[in-house]
Amino acid sequence: MNETRAATDTRACAPLSTELREMVVPPTKPPSLFTPTEWRVVEYLVRGLTPVEIAAELKRSIITTHRHLRYLRYKTHCPTRCPLPVLVHRLLTSFQATAPATDLPVPDLDPDEVRLLRALAEESTPVGRATATGLSPAAAASALNALLGKTGAANATQLVALAHSWKLLPNKQDRTERNGAAQ
Repeated sequence: MNETRAATDTRACAPLSTELREMVVPPTKPPSLFTPTEWRVVEYLVRGLTPVEIAAELKRSIITTHRHLRYLRYKTHCPTRCPLPVLVHRLLTSFQATAPATDLPVPDLDPDEVRLLRALAEESTPVGRATATGLSPAAAASALNALLGKTGAANATQLVALAHSWKLLPNKQDRTERNGAAQ
């Protein structure tokens, strides 16, 4: 009879102390999308390091580094062989990485250079970049070299990360605000 009464007793229970609550119900945190090593790879990518340089920093083989890059592409829904600037852009626009702080001044880019910068960040193939810029693939490659020289970036991956620091490439939040403001 006491067991039945205890099961149906609806009296309010005293609130659990914080210490007891943590023992009974451990605090939960959402699982991380990336492993600790993948986070380091993301950090190195955003700094503009190449896969060979990342492998040296991690003291791992280039094959292992390429495996980490493949997993990052998969986890961010990038095409299997998308170039690193596209991957970095995806990481930065999805707020899974933060743009690096830079002392380099914001360059004064003309509309064609901004179009090339966006194509570099969003297009996975040289033909796609050329089509987006309205240039031939050879002319787009030449324009990219000139843009790297003008901005002081070491490579295209670092250029995309710097462009995010300079707010030259919009993130998803910026696009949403612009679309909402236009309506």
